[in-house]
Amino acid sequence: MTLSSQLYCNNCGAANQDQAERCFVCEAPLHAPSREPLLKERYRILVPVGQGGFGAVYKVEDTQSGNRLLAMKEINLSALTAQEAIEATDAFNREVHLLSDLTHPNLPRIYDHFTEREHWYLVMDFIEGETLEQYLERTRSGRLPLAEVLDISIRLCTVLDYLHTREPSIIFRDLKPANVMRTSAGHLYLIDFGIARHFKPGQPRDTIPLGSPGYAAPEQYGRAQTTPRA
Repeated sequence: MTLSSQLYCNNCGAANQDQAERCFVCEAPLHAPSREPLLKERYRILVPVGQGGFGAVYKVEDTQSGNRLLAMKEINLSALTAQEAIEATDAFNREVHLLSDLTHPNLPRIYDHFTEREHWYLVMDFIEGETLEQYLERTRSGRLPLAEVLDISIRLCTVLDYLHTREPSIIFRDLKPANVMRTSAGHLYLIDFGIARHFKPGQPRDTIPLGSPGYAAPEQYGRAQTTPRA
């Protein structure tokens, strides 16, 4: 039996016949796969999907896993100051260390991490959707129905409880709408563990005050160690 080649849609990931001009699922224009060099000889960058303080996030396909769509965080150390490079690598290592051993339906999974020259890469689940902040901005009144707010709160409390009951407890420290992804089906994911940390019994306060103004607990401003209650 002869297998025909296929084109994978950069927008939704559907497999199309090689002669197709538009995706049969989402009708997005199809283009021939990029011939750019593969990262780590397996990951092909498709499109940028976000920009952070220390780098970018891309949608990629894993050519060694049936062109599965994934997300790849990139840190370009050459574009950072010495202090920014220290902060970026600390956040990168913290996210790898904390997320690698976690399994929960509301957390993205990490599949790989590696470095190439002055670039650091983190490969994880690609979440098709928008942040809770973006979702809220699209509402006409700028607010959500009470029932939906309660449902979101309960689901976030569930994943936070999972983190807090690890040994040792994991303190997320940056819960805000911009760090919650929502799919079109309403499934939620807690993202960005860049400032998360393990709880350290007996330590009087966090080593470095970190957090987002307006969302951080008082403990995160250097008054005490951040605990699950914060």
